[in-house]
Amino acid sequence: MLNLECFKRSNDLRGERNALASSSVIGVNIDMESLQVQVAQAVHILNHDTQSVNRVAANQWLVQFQNTDAAWEVATTILAMDSSPTIDFEVELFAGQVLKRKIQCDFGNLSREGRAALQNALLVSAKKFSNGPSQLLTQICVALSALVLRATEARKPVEQLFASLNELQGQGTGSNAVLELLTVLPEEALEDQSLLSSVDPGRRTQFSREILSHTGAVLEFLLQQSANEGLDKHNRRSKVLRCLLSWVRLGCFLEIPQSAIPSHPLLGFVYGSLQDPSSFELAVEVLTELVSRHEGLPQVLLPRMLDVKDVLLMPALAAREENVVSGLANLMAELGQAAPALIAQGSREALDLADSLLRCVSFPSCDWEIAESTLQFWCALAEFLLSSADTTAAVQMFTPVYSALLEALIARAQVPDQLGEGGYAEDDLDRASGLPDGLALFRKNLDEPLVDICRLLGPNQFLALLLSGAETWSQFETSTPWRSVEARLFALHMASEVVLSEGQLSDIRPVMHLIIVLQSRSSQIDPNLLHLVQKSAAEVVGSYSGWLQSFPTVVTPLLAFLASGLTVPVAVSSCAAALRKVCEDLPSLSHESSNIAGLLRIGEELHAVPLSLEEEEDVMCAIGRVLSSLTSVADLNAALERLLKPSHDAIEALLSSDSEGSLRLHSTAYSAALEAGIRAVHRIGQLTAALSLPANGDEPILRIIAHFWPLFERLLASRHMEDSSLASATCKSLSQAIQASGRLFSSLLPNIMAAMSNDFLSFQSHVCFLKTAGIAVEEFGQEKEHGALIVETLLVLTSSEAMAAMTTSYSCDQEPELAEAYFGLLSTFVRSCPHEVVAAADTLLEISFNRASICCTAMHRGAALAAMSYMSNFLEVALSAVTSLRGVSSDGSLLAAVTRMCVQCGENVVSGMIYALLGVSAMTRVHKATTILQQISALCYFSGNVDSQSPLNSLTLQGWLVSAVQALPSEYLKPGEVETLVPTWLKAMEAAAGDVYKSKTSLSNGGRASGGGYLQGDGGRMLKRVLRDFADAHRFTAPTYGPS
Repeated sequence: MLNLECFKRSNDLRGERNALASSSVIGVNIDMESLQVQVAQAVHILNHDTQSVNRVAANQWLVQFQNTDAAWEVATTILAMDSSPTIDFEVELFAGQVLKRKIQCDFGNLSREGRAALQNALLVSAKKFSNGPSQLLTQICVALSALVLRATEARKPVEQLFASLNELQGQGTGSNAVLELLTVLPEEALEDQSLLSSVDPGRRTQFSREILSHTGAVLEFLLQQSANEGLDKHNRRSKVLRCLLSWVRLGCFLEIPQSAIPSHPLLGFVYGSLQDPSSFELAVEVLTELVSRHEGLPQVLLPRMLDVKDVLLMPALAAREENVVSGLANLMAELGQAAPALIAQGSREALDLADSLLRCVSFPSCDWEIAESTLQFWCALAEFLLSSADTTAAVQMFTPVYSALLEALIARAQVPDQLGEGGYAEDDLDRASGLPDGLALFRKNLDEPLVDICRLLGPNQFLALLLSGAETWSQFETSTPWRSVEARLFALHMASEVVLSEGQLSDIRPVMHLIIVLQSRSSQIDPNLLHLVQKSAAEVVGSYSGWLQSFPTVVTPLLAFLASGLTVPVAVSSCAAALRKVCEDLPSLSHESSNIAGLLRIGEELHAVPLSLEEEEDVMCAIGRVLSSLTSVADLNAALERLLKPSHDAIEALLSSDSEGSLRLHSTAYSAALEAGIRAVHRIGQLTAALSLPANGDEPILRIIAHFWPLFERLLASRHMEDSSLASATCKSLSQAIQASGRLFSSLLPNIMAAMSNDFLSFQSHVCFLKTAGIAVEEFGQEKEHGALIVETLLVLTSSEAMAAMTTSYSCDQEPELAEAYFGLLSTFVRSCPHEVVAAADTLLEISFNRASICCTAMHRGAALAAMSYMSNFLEVALSAVTSLRGVSSDGSLLAAVTRMCVQCGENVVSGMIYALLGVSAMTRVHKATTILQQISALCYFSGNVDSQSPLNSLTLQGWLVSAVQALPSEYLKPGEVETLVPTWLKAMEAAAGDVYKSKTSLSNGGRASGGGYLQGDGGRMLKRVLRDFADAHRFTAPTYGPS
């Protein structure tokens, strides 16, 4: 029983901390009056008690109360009570919230009679509280709207509601309640805020149509209310606008003749409301919504924008009224964006609208939202002008507008003064750009507008405007507008693609001269602003790197500038990327010894600069690209020795740390050594990849291999491989070296494969070892002499504890990356190795094929598709053996191995494909499953046709399918589906096999592929359609496949 004493005396309540938490009204027969009192007291405690434990207890009790059937009657009674010493606004508001929630979540528990009674009670409450409080009236109206929406079995519930509203409207102040209900009714139709709602979308659509059928009456009512000149006319105006906005969003004006909209009296009411500060924002919302929905309105509203500019916009700009400027900018931009063809005509009204929006862009607000709200308008207009039939005339008319827009955007994109004065907290700054968050977002959104301006004005005029006065920038006069310079450099970078696409060499030498002298005169600029200038300047260098070929004298100073920026946190990413771009575009850099020396200094000091791995990669690739063009072996060897020494020292230091015991202690010193070692390993791999095409043969790669393989071998054999980051870095670096010059690693392949298998057995969560083994197999697999080594390595990996555990789809889902890497390695093996090598691995193939048939049913998409790809790749090799004239059926041949393996695994393959097509993820696997079934069907039919004694034939396939279907749990299939599934699938699989036969036969005869091949012929498409229909019909089946 509920402890009533805890509510009778609030002082005693503080001593009864657990009274509310332990009490429950569920299943308790307690009289309603007492329960109302307890609800009131609990609400009061929740809102006003100073002890948090009491508030928590009250909240728990009220939550329990809401879930009871008694809550319906108690809440309804509280709202209906005329007066009570215990009932106040807070209790009534809670009652309204309870009814709203229960209607949304527990509506099914109400009887039809109870629903009718509740609707009447809510109407009475709405009338009662028609004069407020407004929050309570809104809750009641929302509850009433939710009730009518769900009353599907009642006879015309919306008709009944509107009939009741007509009666309510004539009762004193009932029109207030009608207005509020008409406001929330469309909102309920458009979007139910309850996450627990289960209203059918079809019912919601029907509900919308039903209430829209009353559009005429609603608009007439709103018109009457708009003319109501009461004491509180401003509040009344806002309520009418809010109601009208709801109906506009629902589409009410689509229910009346479109020709009547421009002259509709409510449109004049909305337009007039713009001049009322209390209703301005709502009026803007209504007009914006109307403009976006009704294509005829922009033409009507455009002339009115002249008055809006004179009466509202210009005074607001002068008085710095940001909310008014923001609202009008949104309205005008939406109007222009809705009708770019109208604006492009260049009428006085259109040009005046453009001028108004230019003023809004230039408005010096505290953030950038006003200017940003206009960007889509400028882009839409530019796109229309550039695509119009008379492009030249249209563009010329708006050239002055877009020229002014460029200057306005540059002004708004400038760094605020407060940045240099410490006016922004660190949390308010974007980490990547160092700019305030709002400005960083604004600049990101300027990409398209700046490109459109450049296209419309033409690159020459664009650059002329952008670089006006650039000759004086490098003079470092005290009046140099550095904030403007930085913004112009940003714009120059953003429009680089259009500028360079013109094919003309644009003269940006003043900018390059500024960049060259920037470092020597940097003390004259605020440090924060200087770093941002460095960042934007580096982006310009990277964007226009191809231009530097014609001005070789500036290259060396620019390299020095980019090198200096690597120590500036804000500019480092831009400088590293620009350095890479310059070195890639200018291979002639190696002709100057000073360039080589500068790049080597950067490389030598790289270990001491806190760069990210991505930034470090850019720098190393830049250096490697230049070194690869050196023609002197001696110079290259000397350069590599200097460049790689820091990396060698870092790896040696890490290896020596093991003997000092710091690995076990995980000390700070070891963490630093580990981080340095990871970066060193990364640098070696990046440099090797960059040197993949040297001008002087294999010499540089051989030197790197000879120098670093012993270190790598020691590293791979060490306990340091336990660290996943170091293991990944080492494997990635080794993979890059193998891919860059694989044949040079041929003699080291046994060591590499042994290291990969041993490390995987030691650290089986590190999939990087499997991936690097796959790279090695891909590079050396075609060489027969390596076949035995590769097969032996794969057998070791397959017998590992981690791979042996892959016996159910659940286990595959537990380690999806491991499954994906393993089956990727096997796919590489069957694709890359000669048939003789694949045939010798029949034991490996049988084990892995059975595991693949299990993993293809995993929920994880990547793991499942990797397993299916492996199966498909092997079956393709098998088909090539069957259809080849050279396929001799002997114990050691691929054909014999394929036959043995398919006999052993065929049923598992078919069963795996059926399981893969069950569940919510099945549709993503239909394509792969179709290919596999088409391949294995073709394999059976081909084998039976070639050799009548072959254990693979059409009857074998039929047996596999029958066994797989019969083994399915009965709940996985629909009644009668077993009888139809086998013949339907067999027919489709036979037709699909025919496609493959036609294609292979045509190719073997020297002709073009016919029959369509996989999935392209009629049979393949038929099979895919059958499997897709099966998957669609069983999408809610969630099977588990594999041994338990």
